[in-house]
Amino acid sequence: MNPGTPLVGAGGYPQTPGVAAPIAPLNQQNGRHLPPAPENAPAAAPATQPVIPLALIDAPSQRFYACAVYVALIAWRFYDWIQMIEGSNGSGSFAYFCKWTFVDFIFLFSLPSLRIPWLELSSPTVALIFFLHIIFNWMLMFNVPVPWQSWLLGIAKVLYDKELAISEHNVKVSSILHNSSLIMGKQIINILPEGSALLNPEKHPYCLGQGQSTAYVPLFFNATVPVEVELLRFDLDTNFEEVVKLSRKEIKEISKESAKCLEEGPLGTYKYNVALRKPGAYRLRKVLDEYKLEVQRLSEPTYVVPCPKAEVRAAASKKKCLGDLSNFFLDVHGTPPLKIVYSRTINGKDHSFHFQSLQPDGFSSPLLGAQRPPAMILPGEEDYSWARAQKVEVGLNESMSTVGEWQYSIDEVHDVFGNVILYPGPDEFDTKPKSASKSQEFNVRERPRATLVGCDPRNPLKVAKGHSTKLPVKIGRPGQTPDNVAHTVIWHFSPIDTLTKSGDHGDVVEVGSFTAKNTNDQPSITAPGLYTLKSVSCDSCDGEIEEPSSCLLLNPLEPKLTIQSEEIPDKCAGNSIGLRVNLDLIGTPPFRVSYDVTSDTERTRKETVQVRGLRQQIDLLPRNAGRYRYRFRKLEDAIYDIPLPVADEYYLSQNVKPPATAFFQQGTDIISACLDQSVTLEARLLGDGPFTLEWELVHEGKRKSEKATGITGDTYTIQTAPLSYGGEYTLALKSIQDKTGCRIFLKEEIKISVRRQRPRAAFGLLDNRRGATVIEKASVNIPLRLSGDGPWRVSYRNRDSPNSETQTRVARSSNDFITAKERGTYEIVDVMDNQCPGTVDPKMNTFDVKWFPRPELSLVPSDALQLVGGDNQFFKRDVCEGDVDGFEVLLQGSPPYHVEYEVKHKPKTGSTAVARKQFDAALGKAAIPLDTAKAGLYIYKFSALSDNLYNDKRHANPLILEQTVHAKPSASFVKPGQTFKMCLSDQEHEEKIPIKLEGKAPFYLEVEIKHHTLNFPEIYRIPNIQSNNYEIQIPRQYLKLGAQQVRIRKVRDDRGCQTKIESGGPSVNIQLYEAPSIYPLEQRADYCVGERIGYTLSGTPPFEVHYNFAGKNMRAKSQTNNFRRIAESPGDFTITSISDKGSECRASTNLTKTIHPMPSVRISKGRVTRVDIHEGSEVEILFEFWGTPPFEFTYTRSSNVRTKGQKSTVLETRHDVSEEHAKVVTASLEGTYEVVAIKDSHCAFSTMAVEAQGRK
Repeated sequence: MNPGTPLVGAGGYPQTPGVAAPIAPLNQQNGRHLPPAPENAPAAAPATQPVIPLALIDAPSQRFYACAVYVALIAWRFYDWIQMIEGSNGSGSFAYFCKWTFVDFIFLFSLPSLRIPWLELSSPTVALIFFLHIIFNWMLMFNVPVPWQSWLLGIAKVLYDKELAISEHNVKVSSILHNSSLIMGKQIINILPEGSALLNPEKHPYCLGQGQSTAYVPLFFNATVPVEVELLRFDLDTNFEEVVKLSRKEIKEISKESAKCLEEGPLGTYKYNVALRKPGAYRLRKVLDEYKLEVQRLSEPTYVVPCPKAEVRAAASKKKCLGDLSNFFLDVHGTPPLKIVYSRTINGKDHSFHFQSLQPDGFSSPLLGAQRPPAMILPGEEDYSWARAQKVEVGLNESMSTVGEWQYSIDEVHDVFGNVILYPGPDEFDTKPKSASKSQEFNVRERPRATLVGCDPRNPLKVAKGHSTKLPVKIGRPGQTPDNVAHTVIWHFSPIDTLTKSGDHGDVVEVGSFTAKNTNDQPSITAPGLYTLKSVSCDSCDGEIEEPSSCLLLNPLEPKLTIQSEEIPDKCAGNSIGLRVNLDLIGTPPFRVSYDVTSDTERTRKETVQVRGLRQQIDLLPRNAGRYRYRFRKLEDAIYDIPLPVADEYYLSQNVKPPATAFFQQGTDIISACLDQSVTLEARLLGDGPFTLEWELVHEGKRKSEKATGITGDTYTIQTAPLSYGGEYTLALKSIQDKTGCRIFLKEEIKISVRRQRPRAAFGLLDNRRGATVIEKASVNIPLRLSGDGPWRVSYRNRDSPNSETQTRVARSSNDFITAKERGTYEIVDVMDNQCPGTVDPKMNTFDVKWFPRPELSLVPSDALQLVGGDNQFFKRDVCEGDVDGFEVLLQGSPPYHVEYEVKHKPKTGSTAVARKQFDAALGKAAIPLDTAKAGLYIYKFSALSDNLYNDKRHANPLILEQTVHAKPSASFVKPGQTFKMCLSDQEHEEKIPIKLEGKAPFYLEVEIKHHTLNFPEIYRIPNIQSNNYEIQIPRQYLKLGAQQVRIRKVRDDRGCQTKIESGGPSVNIQLYEAPSIYPLEQRADYCVGERIGYTLSGTPPFEVHYNFAGKNMRAKSQTNNFRRIAESPGDFTITSISDKGSECRASTNLTKTIHPMPSVRISKGRVTRVDIHEGSEVEILFEFWGTPPFEFTYTRSSNVRTKGQKSTVLETRHDVSEEHAKVVTASLEGTYEVVAIKDSHCAFSTMAVEAQGRK
């Protein structure tokens, strides 16, 4: 702990830091003697002492003085803020911001130096506080809108509500605007009251039950103290009358309430709550005051009825299916017509509904008519049975069209009197869930759907006899397909032999059912017949059956095969050449018949025959001679697969000696041939030679037959003539004849595809031409265009080569290329594809390869260029420093070009500078800018050149260009930044603007004059200045009122060199003044006392305004462009002249305003008078006026204040006019009469705005 920190005792204050209290001995610390004062006690010397000794001014006083200075500065700051807001229209003041930032800096940073105890702030703390003050000053002095600004300004106005008046001294504005002497006097009229009693005048509804056992009904008494009160109760069920008399205890409580009312003033109206515990219709029967006289009683019956209630009659089941009706009831009890509000929640989404006008059949009530029941009913005729509580049954029978959780809950119930019972939901704060009698829940599930897939009466199911299959039932729900949900399917079945002729169910109908464990589970059926789905259900929800719903199951007959065969004889020799077999089938097509073929010369092989119908004929024609055996093994149809028995009926055999025949050895594949080329084929001959063979060649419908005789071998070579036409040829064997002499017709043929064109070769195009230009020694891929079947062998040569040898290129694609590395003309000599020799296109058999020339550089001829010395040395015309100049060079070669050159600068004084530059050019002509930034001789030497093709930068002869650059002239102000003040009418006394020029005379000068309100400057030109020193006198037509900036824009010397000075250079300012002016803010000439007279001042602040008021000449100063004064007294106010600080000109004016006095009014000679009258009497009220007639005045009648603290309310407001200075008005109503507004022909005054402000 810091030993310098004082300990604080209970209920005490700490000692002043910097003065340590003496430590008393242990035996004296518990004594009652007070320690000596801190400033008188001996203390150890602290590290630092206050600048002002504590013996001179103690520490609390020093802190008080420091805080007082800070509060004074805050008040002064707010004073400046108010002046700034009123004077500158809230636009802010930078001067005030700087002022208070400086004041805060001095105060805050000087305060720690005084070392006042408890105010010794650290440097970071002071800096933080100073930063917060800067933010506060910025928000205050720049009028930054903040939420607290309005009430802060209001507080400041209350604390300092003074403004400058015409008399040039501060006056309090509220004392002028809220002058209470303008409206004086009140007239109070009291009407003596009569006693009365009223039961429940506001007609509040009351009910008993639902937790409410007592109804407290208000009973109002006016100007009376009852000693006996009787109520008449009518039973709602029996109309029985019962007198309810208030007990003595209740009468005493009423007396206490009246006593409290008397303590606050005259006895008025007071209330007592009567406790009623039985339902019924209540009326005041008798009220006696203390004089045993009946008090007037006016009241309609007050109904205390049983509280309404509603319950849900539980439904039979909470499970519902989609589309079911809710089918439950709400029982509503109460006085009809009733209203019930219930909510329906579907899957968490709440919807509110209500039923109103719920009443039993035949019910009638006086409240249902256009008027309420009359207040006075003859004795014995009262009938209140309509007000008894009754039960109304409400049925809710709506279709449940959404799947999910449904909940109906009762929220409110109302009776005819407006009694409301609320049943809060479980989601409301601090409530319990609703009981089962107030809500009903349902679980609505979707209905399943069932249909048959892939089966109907037109497409029946077929299954082998004795086998079963699945009934293709598809079960699902809309929008979802549950996996593990049990469904029950019921169908009707009729055997196949009981169906009607139309295919419908007959007399025999069986009912079948199946419970599926999931949607993929299907029932198995075996018996043939018609199956029709009748119903599907899931979780007690009956579903829908969709079409197709019927399926026919058939057991087809087993297939049977019958075989009949006959030999196929040779027509010529009579030998058997094969068997013709007829297959007769019974069953369900298609059929598949399998058999084995066995012979003496071949292995056993399996054959299969596909039969689409019920009959099929096949020919068994072996090619070779021998004995053949056929065993039929198996028969298949669409349903059955049965083996055939090993019996003779399924066995066939034959001895075959086939006739002579011939066929091609290489098969029947298509043969490719070249154009104009013959084709050779080998034919195999079978039989007993010698043979005679005939064949034909078919092409495009033309046949050419040929014949060969005396063939002794078993093969023969057929060679066609050269095929000179392209296309498809067919070589067919027509017939063969052996030694038997039988001519046998043959079906053997083979296709020959002959190309329609020979292979061709040609050179392709590069960039749409058959040639290419490249750089030296570069290789070129010359494109080839080949047709035919690759690969190709292309022979070519270079005709320009010294040794023109033929070379060969093997091309793999039809768009291959030849690589050329030498320039010249390349020629295709020969071409051949993979099979056929080709031809070369004579028009496209050559390709030219050339080389690009090397780049060259030269100058574009111009009048400004002069050739000197050799061919490559030029001189350029002289220019001025900073001028834009250049020259063009011609570039020959392949763009883009790269040029390197050297620039040598030789100034008149100083050393020579050398710079190396380079540039790239994309075209054949390039512009090179010349360096003119500094005066002197420039030499340009081009030494290297390269282009897009050649990058070796070789240049034989360097190109040299020389040019002389002259220095620019200059002009400047002798006194830059100076401001010259000028008046619009005093030009001969103005100063001239001195300037200094450098260069070769004579000079031409342009001066730019920029006015702050104009977008474009004025240009003043001065030609032929013969000396280097000059004084500018600007003509008046170039100047505008206000501030303008003058700067030198351009200067040119005798060499033609000129300097253009951009904006931002040195300048001088000219302030052209006009005499100030003043304009009234309003054009009216008449004002009232308390109004503000405002003017707008034109000129440079501060202003001096001279005016005359009440015969006195006065002078006022204004720091802003606004001049405003409040009119404190009537008179004529005339402004005679005005002057400002900037122009020193005084402008005369004559602006006169007339200030009129405020009108005033008095009631009852300005006094508050009270008059007590009886009802029906009248009182005269005298109104007296001062001002200029006619007078318009508004007065009010307010309620009289009976007790302390009671507020008066305005009961009536009236408006009247008086042409005279007095008027009498008669009044007969009770209240306080006072004037709130008065107006004469010029001015008006009202206290209503003041009262409204006070209420706010």
